[in-house]
Amino acid sequence: MAEGKSFWSSLPGVLTAVAGLLTAIGALLLAFQQASLLGKSEQAAPPVPTAAQPPLLERLGVSEVERVALRGVPTTLTRERLSAALVGHGMFDAWINPAGPGIDNRFEVVVRNEAMVVKDATTGLVWQHGGSEGLDLAQAEEALAALNASGHAGYRDWRLPTAEEAASLMEKTPIDRRHIDPVFGRGVNFIWTADRTPSGDAYVAYWFDGRLATERLDFHAWLRAVR
Repeated sequence: MAEGKSFWSSLPGVLTAVAGLLTAIGALLLAFQQASLLGKSEQAAPPVPTAAQPPLLERLGVSEVERVALRGVPTTLTRERLSAALVGHGMFDAWINPAGPGIDNRFEVVVRNEAMVVKDATTGLVWQHGGSEGLDLAQAEEALAALNASGHAGYRDWRLPTAEEAASLMEKTPIDRRHIDPVFGRGVNFIWTADRTPSGDAYVAYWFDGRLATERLDFHAWLRAVR
């Protein structure tokens, strides 16, 4: 090196200075890039998982309804076939299935065309709230035809319930001595069903006794229509 000449003014010094400058710029760019990536990572980070919330109905204190499909077409029922249906659906009958817990009905009283009906969200059935008293089966069918002709509650497809459908109203524990929900009120104590025995008798649902029984067609019971 020439005397009095600075190292930084020589070619090696210049190269060394440039290399140092590039290293510093690279380090600075890397720092900016890492800071940028860190910011994006923080923004894109998923929220901390929380415990799953229960369904809306459950949060509101109302459990979801488990639908129950019942036979709606009249048929000839032996006791064995009726017993199988009641046990299969867990329906209560004081004689046939006393261990049955009964169906978890979800009733709602609705007024339509100035007439009250009872809707059951569990079975999807709509029941006549009241009923007609003291009718033999032929008279009950005539009263049923009159309900449809008048469009009771705005419907024209009322019918007699099957034994299964009538049993779906049977409560295991009696309320005010009757095995039926008080939403129906008092006064209709036993009703005709559309099912027959092999001998030609008809099944009748008794709310006081909590069971289905068979009666002759000239017996007098109530009509409570369903649709």
